[in-house]
Amino acid sequence: MLINKQFKIIIMSKFLKFKSITVAFLIAVIAFSCSSDDNTDITIPPPMDDDPVATFDAELSVFEEGGDMRAVTVAADGSTGAEITSKVAFTTVTNNMRRLYITESVNGGAPEPFVFTSQEVDEKPDGSLDLVGDDKTTFEFQINLPAPMAEGESIVYTFWATTGRGDFRDVTKRNAIAEDDDTAIGTITVNFGTPDTTNGNGIREFSTTTLVVPLADGSSDTFISLFDGQVYKLSQGEETAALWDFGYYFLNADGASLASTVNYPNLFDVDGTAPLDSISDLTGVDASELNASYFALSAATVADFDSVTLGADIDAIFTQTPTAQRINNLEVGNIVEVEDQYGNRALIRVDNIVPGFGSDGKIEMTVKAKL
Repeated sequence: MLINKQFKIIIMSKFLKFKSITVAFLIAVIAFSCSSDDNTDITIPPPMDDDPVATFDAELSVFEEGGDMRAVTVAADGSTGAEITSKVAFTTVTNNMRRLYITESVNGGAPEPFVFTSQEVDEKPDGSLDLVGDDKTTFEFQINLPAPMAEGESIVYTFWATTGRGDFRDVTKRNAIAEDDDTAIGTITVNFGTPDTTNGNGIREFSTTTLVVPLADGSSDTFISLFDGQVYKLSQGEETAALWDFGYYFLNADGASLASTVNYPNLFDVDGTAPLDSISDLTGVDASELNASYFALSAATVADFDSVTLGADIDAIFTQTPTAQRINNLEVGNIVEVEDQYGNRALIRVDNIVPGFGSDGKIEMTVKAKL
């Protein structure tokens, strides 16, 4: 039921709370694919070859008590489709490891989640990998990593283990080796020739990005992460809400609006009583885990936005430090400056707005984010 006068989402009895349906959903998922953090049957990438004389292009080790090799560099030969074979080992003493995060950075660009294509793995919804067994104080596995194929290219792969849900943008969050230590990671750098890590343009562009108003069944693509430009449904919140940067909503008084995840308005009524529920209430994710983003309406024109080709161009357009966690009454042609809690900056061009609270309500935009 949608109340047009002052948009309020009523969560139907079949939906109740995202937390409630997620419990039911997880039961099904665990029975089918065993993807709980506490599961004992999941394997991450294929186990290491039993051959005791097997050799690897790179052997990485990250141990809590030292004696490890946390930074490895290897040379590629430029072959098309070439991969390097790697052995990766982690050992902790203080904490159990629950997840493994892997990112890749090409030619000095911003790190992105590493996506497995040739190996069977069990991935969590946030892109991390489950670790095996109850006693997760040590693990070792083999992984094939794509190598650069052009002279001067470089790829850096970064590995870290966490005690629970981490964050691809923050290697210190729940780091199992040493929390709040940005050196508690392993890196494998693969170079072809002499790497040039400055040849990127320093931006990511997400074109034709559509966010829709939140719907009562949680099916709406309402939130976005500037880290990778991916949009997320409200019903994905328990696992992925910590990745969201901001979301879209529409109210009669506020019009087309964007809001920081942690400051997203309480629009949800799960039991017919006040106060209305927040994103934290709905997803079960503590508010301290949710991202903050800050907005300001830019003086830049559409032509200024279109001319942005470098990260430095984004900085040049920023004439202020955004401080508002919500921006309202957006119109087509507006340019919005946004900065996240990590200091990353982006520009948003509003391309289209379909006003309203129903399933047709949406905003279409193009985003250029500084790496």
